[in-house]
Amino acid sequence: IEFARKFSNVFASVGVHPHYVRSFGKKEIKILQSLIQGYSGTVNENVSERYKKVVAVGETGFDFYRNLSPRVDMERAFVSHIELALEYDIPVIIHDRDAHKQTLEVVKKYIDQKNFRAVVHCFSGDVNFAMQCLDLGLYISFTGVITFPNARDVLKAVEKVPVERLFIETDAPFLAPQAKRGKENYPGYVRYVAEKIAEIKNLSVEEVADITSKNAERFFSIN
Repeated sequence: IEFARKFSNVFASVGVHPHYVRSFGKKEIKILQSLIQGYSGTVNENVSERYKKVVAVGETGFDFYRNLSPRVDMERAFVSHIELALEYDIPVIIHDRDAHKQTLEVVKKYIDQKNFRAVVHCFSGDVNFAMQCLDLGLYISFTGVITFPNARDVLKAVEKVPVERLFIETDAPFLAPQAKRGKENYPGYVRYVAEKIAEIKNLSVEEVADITSKNAERFFSIN
C-alpha cells in the first residue's frame, strides 16, 4: 500500500496467501478490515485520492501443489476473504493451483451475490476449466507461462477466452517469460505476455494493452 501511494497508477490488494493461513482467524480479518477501511474509496468517499489504493481482496484460494497449509484452513480463509470483498464491494483475486474443483465449489456459493466479482490470477488450468470460470462470470489472468513451449493446455485456454474477459500479469518475481527464463521476473516483462496474447488473438500489442487496461479499470473500479 505504501508503495502504491507513491504512484497515481499503482494500486494494491490485501489478503493472506493460502500458504500462510494455518492460523488465519479473527485477528487477521480485523487487520484486513482496517486496511480496506483506511485505503479504499468504496468505504469512505471522503478518503483522499492518494489513499484510495486498496482495490481488491487477495490473493486467496487453494494451493494443492505445495500444501503448506491444511486444506480446511485454506477453504476457511478463502471464504473469509470473499465475505470481506462482498462487505466492502471490492473484487477477489483468486489463487488456484491444482485445485480447480474446490475453487469452483466455493465460488458457486457466491455467484448469486450481485456484487461478487473475481479473477482467477496466474491461470494454470485447461480450456475446460477456463470455460467453467467464464460461465460463472469470472475473469481470467494470464502470465508469462503462456510463453513456455510446454504450455499447450493454457494456450488453448487463451484461444477461447474473449479478450474482454482477460487480464495480463507477470506474477513477479516468479515465472519469468521464456525469453527471460533464469532471471528474476519483474512487472516490465508483462509486455511478453501482451505480445503472446496479440499473436494468438490476431491483434496488435497496443490493442491488447488498451483492452486489458480498460478491463482492469472496470473490474477494479479504477477511475
